[in-house]
Amino acid sequence: MSEEKLLEEFFKDLQSALRKLLERSWPSTKLEDLSSVAAVDAAYRSDFMAVAAVEWDLAEDKLSKEVVFTCRPPYPYIPGLLFLREGPPMLRALKMLNGSWDLLLVDAHGILHPRRMGLAVFLGLILDKPTIGVAKSLLVGSEGRGEEFGEVKVGEETLGYWFKFKGSRKFYASPGYLVTVEQIPVLIDKLGRTYPKALAYADKLSKKVVREGQLTS
Repeated sequence: MSEEKLLEEFFKDLQSALRKLLERSWPSTKLEDLSSVAAVDAAYRSDFMAVAAVEWDLAEDKLSKEVVFTCRPPYPYIPGLLFLREGPPMLRALKMLNGSWDLLLVDAHGILHPRRMGLAVFLGLILDKPTIGVAKSLLVGSEGRGEEFGEVKVGEETLGYWFKFKGSRKFYASPGYLVTVEQIPVLIDKLGRTYPKALAYADKLSKKVVREGQLTS
């Protein structure tokens, strides 16, 4: 077995072990009065990546703060191990944001992941913040029926939801940390019943930076 495969196997086992620990104590957070959210997304061009982290004021429905961190990807892309590639730069960008937000939105999966340990779980755990993963494609699970949203089940268990509102792209949301599956539709409703504006802004900002193309950090 090569060193790369050996390390990959170790990280997958680490995900599974951490999941067992989290399942023993998965507290939820009361999020009825959200005032602000943070969102983080990454974009790539060649061997360059830009991570945008933003804070969004929900009451005024506008951007409060933005930061961008640029670097070379610290790890190759391996399906199911995105936390190794995007986790370190996203964590750095969120620390630079240094905000007082109530909920973190991550452009990645939460527990809707082959080992229930997507990137959103790791970021929420490290930051000790309520977090949900909002992904644009499905890694695992089957979609239930619905007009604007429906359950995504793995086996017999609901691990997240799909959403497709009028005028909005389809997306998949699942708990990252300190959030329950049952809270997901409520939170998406509070975020405007659309693809979250904070994530859409972070997506555009990160893509703008890679188009301009200077490695600065």
